[in-house]
Amino acid sequence: MRLIAAVWLGLAGVAWAGPEADTTLRLIHMDAQMQIAREEGLSHAETLNAEILGGQGGALWHSQLDGIYDVPRMVEGARGPIEALDTATLERLNLFLGSELGQRISDLELAARTAMMDQEKEDAARGAYAELQGTDDPRLKAARTIIEAGDLVERNVSTALTANYQFYRALVDGGAYIMTEEEILNEVWSQEEELRADTEGWLMGYLMLLMQPLDADDRATYVAFMQTPEAGRLNAALFDGMGSVYSDVTYALGRVLALNLRALGESAQEL
Repeated sequence: MRLIAAVWLGLAGVAWAGPEADTTLRLIHMDAQMQIAREEGLSHAETLNAEILGGQGGALWHSQLDGIYDVPRMVEGARGPIEALDTATLERLNLFLGSELGQRISDLELAARTAMMDQEKEDAARGAYAELQGTDDPRLKAARTIIEAGDLVERNVSTALTANYQFYRALVDGGAYIMTEEEILNEVWSQEEELRADTEGWLMGYLMLLMQPLDADDRATYVAFMQTPEAGRLNAALFDGMGSVYSDVTYALGRVLALNLRALGESAQEL
């Protein structure tokens, strides 16, 4: 499961911000985005089933995964940071999000995210980005500005490293692996450089795909919005909420994997 958290990715919530936060959730298509997150998680779990469980994860395994990647529960888990946003901020956000361009971009974000789930389409998007490197294509500058404005690489890497830590900790807690805290941390941090490079390539490919249908004026408006303080606050809230959800579901996945390994008679292993 991958976190993008451009402002359009909506894992958000409602509290004292009231109807404005409800509107924000609707405008950023939160339910559809969470469904994508579920599908990504289930796909990753099936890879684990094939590579670690030898394909022996049966009905119980799939039932357990259903419980972990429950969309309403995941949405609830991400509500807190959005609840802390003030009404004035949400009102200003919704002026753009509810506009014709805002909704078009929201739809494009959803389409690009869905496309990037297909390996061939992801490879094509990354390839298109690679071919444009070193050119003055305006989409390159726009994508880099958006990434910088939202600190997207650093935030995504941090979230992924935390989730990976939770996964290893769950395997240890579940009796599948024998690792000290130091060994877990060393293993997680050893992935940082590769993860950073992969994240940057993915984000650039994704944003290039998203912006391809936009003309110069619409692209400039999109970039300008992403640089506003309001978009920055929403982006930070989305990362806080999503990070919490990712940590929870990744830990739960690790515990379920450990449980199934033990059920298959596997002894605890040293990594």
